[in-house]
Amino acid sequence: MRWKIAENKKRIASEDFEGHSDHIEMSGENVSGVITYGVKDGEPYYKRRFAFPNFRIQPNNTHGTYQPECSQSPIVFDAKEQFERVEFDGVLSVYSHAGDLRIVRRFYPSVTMPVFYEQIEIFNGGTESATPKWETHKRSENKLACEGYIYFECTCGTPCRKISAGNNVILLFCYSARFANEKIPYEENPFERRRVRVQELMTQCDITTGDGVVDTMFAFAKLRAGESLFRTEKGIIHSPGGMAYYAAIWCNDQCEYVAPWFAFTGDRAQAEAIENIFKWYYPYFNDDCLPIPSSIICGGKDNFGCAGDRGDAEMYLYGLSRVLLTQEKLPNEEQKHALDWCVEYIRRNLTADGVVYSDSDELENRLSSGINLNTSSLAYGGLANYAVLSERMGERDRVEKITRMKTALGEAVERYFGGDVSGYRTYRYHKGCDVIRAWNCLPVYMGITNRAKDTLKSIDEKLWTNGSCRSTEGESILWDRSALYYIMALFRAGETETAWKKLKEYSATRLLGEHVPYATEAYPEGGMRHLSAESGLLCRVFTDGLLNIAFDEKGYKLNCVLPREIDEIHVKNIYLNGKSENIDVKR
Repeated sequence: MRWKIAENKKRIASEDFEGHSDHIEMSGENVSGVITYGVKDGEPYYKRRFAFPNFRIQPNNTHGTYQPECSQSPIVFDAKEQFERVEFDGVLSVYSHAGDLRIVRRFYPSVTMPVFYEQIEIFNGGTESATPKWETHKRSENKLACEGYIYFECTCGTPCRKISAGNNVILLFCYSARFANEKIPYEENPFERRRVRVQELMTQCDITTGDGVVDTMFAFAKLRAGESLFRTEKGIIHSPGGMAYYAAIWCNDQCEYVAPWFAFTGDRAQAEAIENIFKWYYPYFNDDCLPIPSSIICGGKDNFGCAGDRGDAEMYLYGLSRVLLTQEKLPNEEQKHALDWCVEYIRRNLTADGVVYSDSDELENRLSSGINLNTSSLAYGGLANYAVLSERMGERDRVEKITRMKTALGEAVERYFGGDVSGYRTYRYHKGCDVIRAWNCLPVYMGITNRAKDTLKSIDEKLWTNGSCRSTEGESILWDRSALYYIMALFRAGETETAWKKLKEYSATRLLGEHVPYATEAYPEGGMRHLSAESGLLCRVFTDGLLNIAFDEKGYKLNCVLPREIDEIHVKNIYLNGKSENIDVKR
């Protein structure tokens, strides 16, 4: 592995970077930055690309976030800079030297401002003064955007001067965006504020298994999922990032993947994001049961349909019902209307075979789809959740109605999708699909277990590779989201040893391998960018998989089975039933 754990659950480091480069995304409420960093012939180099979600450029669409770039260093040294090591602990820190100067570059976003920082700490260990060169103000771009001209600037509050022998200096370079009539944004103590927020996120729902790699991977996943919250005119919203998707939500990424994780944390900003994720959809629940859009974009002011109906109502139903069960809340009037609308939508879209129709799945026809296993599985899971929620509401008629729908759908899934594929008693992902697909694990996760053993075995033997799993047999395409659902399904099916082995392998690859330290979206598409909802899904591997938290009309229960090499698991500050809990699981 290229990296190692420098401090358990907090920091990783590497000195092995010659000829290698990597990139990492870091986010705050009004900025996100992808920093590319590498070493060639001993010299470190950097590329900086920023996203300012509330500065919209034309055309103001899904990708209309203002995204300036900068590859030039804000400072020039007299001698060639030489790489020493790199560390990441929520701040990317690169240690180097240039002659007698000892240098630390720290990259991090502002927590609340449209500013990304490059903090350069310099110590002159020589006997002579040093004369590096930097500017206090440089405007790189004057861009006409939707609401005015945007200035992209790099500023530094310290004038250029000599650094005497034995002295050090801290230079704070601020990459910012502003409209032409606004002042350059400024805040006090941005480094400390970033440190505080990172600490908050990494200690929420604190789970300790005793395996340093697994525990540290979980800590970083909490950071990536929780930092990707952006403040819009319609409130705080979670967005995937990746230099593509900001101030926008999707039914899979936000409703299905990350909102159920946020329900466990008790974080105020995440709680607001949960509310807005589902609220933004309220105006789309129409009387004619026309499909809701896959995505709401541009700060909640527009929508994008993607590949028709991807099973979005099913994703919404599953996510909102799961959130309410975790929080031990009953739905308010608007939430109840949304849940009932989704149930009715499912009913109207049942085919003659009893499964749920959709145009595609969450991969939007990147791979063959049509009437697919994913949509029906999500519907099954959502109906199961809503039946429990209805029991808590004391509505017996609704419970019976929804339970009948769920039972009939589970039987239809078996009849319609069940079959022998590649020698396994598993599922055809859709009619005519005669290869193993990663999403075949979803019925198992949702509680349809008739074909669990062979289904999970087929994914292991046909798709698992290099710490993740391919999306379909015979292809090299990887999507981490299905690999994470697969690990959760293993835990839920009682395949604890296999699940733990896969989780350890996945964690080592993503945390300490060639592209670190987060769950990724896909390969080859998107360059394995660190979309944040995948990190939320990884967090649920621990809550929904390892701890195997389930809900009934009375509350929650843990169905955790410890892997053989673990004697105990300690959980601190996990929010269940609306309050913080500490849990110890011992053999």
